[in-house]
Amino acid sequence: MPRRSPGEIRAQLPHRINRGTRAVIRGLSAATNRQIGRFERKNGLYSGDVAHAFRAWSQTVRRSYPSVELSCEGTTGWRDMHARTLLEAAMRTISAKARRELRKAVEPLDARFLARTLNNPLTPTDLPWWHRRIRS
Repeated sequence: MPRRSPGEIRAQLPHRINRGTRAVIRGLSAATNRQIGRFERKNGLYSGDVAHAFRAWSQTVRRSYPSVELSCEGTTGWRDMHARTLLEAAMRTISAKARRELRKAVEPLDARFLARTLNNPLTPTDLPWWHRRIRS
């Protein structure tokens, strides 16, 4: 009976979703990225999920049409979470110095999002501010 080649075996293994080549947020120090990595491991996330959320929030802010990501219905865990919500959770967990650094990277995106959206008075006030905005 012939042996299966290593390529055949690898092809049958489950594949992880490729979230980009970088698992870190550019512009942040190595210490901050390490703390983010610890946050990901502690909460059962894949390495680079917070960096992916940062890129997703950046793309959401730059879009001129509504995004599917802006829905908050049916979130069941960290991986289903809105990108900005995951960033906020990371900012609440890491040290003060790393938090300042990450917040400094996120603030320009938030400002742009606020400038391009309007407050929706019909949404519940207990939702985070990014869920209470509508595109103008």
